[in-house]
Amino acid sequence: MEPVDRRLDHPDPLPGDAGEGEARPGEAESGLEAENAELRKRLNGVLEAAAENERIWRHFTEIERILFRTRDLNQLVEELLLEIKDRFEPDQVTLLLCHQDLIQEYFPALSGDSEPIGDGTWIVPCPAAVGVFVCRDPHKPALLSGEELRKLGEYLPDSPEPVQSGVLIPLCVHEVHFGFLFLGSLDAERYRPDDGTDLLEQLGIKIALCMENCLTYEKVKDFSIQDPVTGLLNFFQIHTVLEREFRRARRLEEPLSVLIIDLDFFQDEEGRLDIGGRILTHVANLLKATLPQGEAFLGRFGSDEFLAVLPRVPGEEAREGIPYLAQTIRKSPFKLENAAILIQAHIGVGSMQEHTRRPQELLDAAYAELCQAKLQRRTVGGRPIADRETG
Repeated sequence: MEPVDRRLDHPDPLPGDAGEGEARPGEAESGLEAENAELRKRLNGVLEAAAENERIWRHFTEIERILFRTRDLNQLVEELLLEIKDRFEPDQVTLLLCHQDLIQEYFPALSGDSEPIGDGTWIVPCPAAVGVFVCRDPHKPALLSGEELRKLGEYLPDSPEPVQSGVLIPLCVHEVHFGFLFLGSLDAERYRPDDGTDLLEQLGIKIALCMENCLTYEKVKDFSIQDPVTGLLNFFQIHTVLEREFRRARRLEEPLSVLIIDLDFFQDEEGRLDIGGRILTHVANLLKATLPQGEAFLGRFGSDEFLAVLPRVPGEEAREGIPYLAQTIRKSPFKLENAAILIQAHIGVGSMQEHTRRPQELLDAAYAELCQAKLQRRTVGGRPIADRETG
């Protein structure tokens, strides 16, 4: 830029007046044009890079909208992978999952095989150690080529043409690894070792955060609906079902019955055998297999009690099934090592009558019958039934 300054300070030299060693006017103008052209080239490069960064940033913004608008991880993953494939145009997009809770909750069919989502898009299972032997730092995105790609290829789905470059993005948050997102290209220059990965690292953190949110939501939903010990409906949910079916039965003038099933089984008084929950789960599975599927509702109603709500079942029919239910439970002891723990079931029935006005009346009737059944059983022969069986 010095020639410009000199020309501004002094009048234009006359032809032939240029001193020795000084650029002639034509040469100075030529140098300025070359310098300006180089500056324009650099400026255009900066503008193009800024436009490309803006485009990439908008892509990330759109992807974030997908991440945080649904708690259904199946739908989220499908939309996310297809969106990444469409916006960033890699030749391969693969989600490698290693978190077992995530797989069991949302992808139970994903055992040892890949699940195609779209053209060049897959979900595959992988061991948690993938990032350790493929990446130098398992918490940061790794730009892969050559030997690293060949190592990772063992876990990637087969494709007609092998990828020549790629980036592996860890999905990790709070020191919990959910897996990795792999973007691969047939172009060896697409993902280069000197490329920046800050945005990709942020993308991986946000995907992992979303996965954690989905898992947390499912656990909260399960706890609000299911009994944590048996997996049946919990007290509040089975009571809600009873109220709903009671209103329906009154409206349609249909029968409705309930069974309260109370269990008696041995428990170590000193607490050496912590098996109560396992016995309850055992009986819950027996009841689920015995009661008509899709026609009865079963929930845990107390410490050792279950409540079965039987829509469209009259009291006489419900009472006829009591011996079969009790016998099924009695003939299926809970086995622990070399011992078999016998389980006795006392069952009471409550059914809809013309004068029934509240669902609590069905429960009261079932409890009255249950107490009567317990009293009769314990006074047979003038002594407790347990003494007769063990004596």
